[in-house]
Amino acid sequence: MKKKRAIGVLAATFAAAALPLAAASPASASSADCQVYLRNVGYTVGPRVQEACDAGAAWDMSGMNRHGCFLLLVNLGVKKNDALTACHELA
Repeated sequence: MKKKRAIGVLAATFAAAALPLAAASPASASSADCQVYLRNVGYTVGPRVQEACDAGAAWDMSGMNRHGCFLLLVNLGVKKNDALTACHELA
């Protein structure tokens, strides 16, 4: 009985520790990728571009965050193809 209980507690502990790592890492990486891509193709990356990339990197099942990122970047003067690549392909 003690062994099953210990295994259950251990499994719950590992699951709780792994969840934030699995959820947070891809989002921050894709936002940085978005910003680096835009910087590499010649755009100035300031706070508003960073916010757009962060919005695109936030996880959602519908994909609307990436579409919002695209619209924000286009409104800031980023060419459509560059905004598409930054928000959709890298995120």
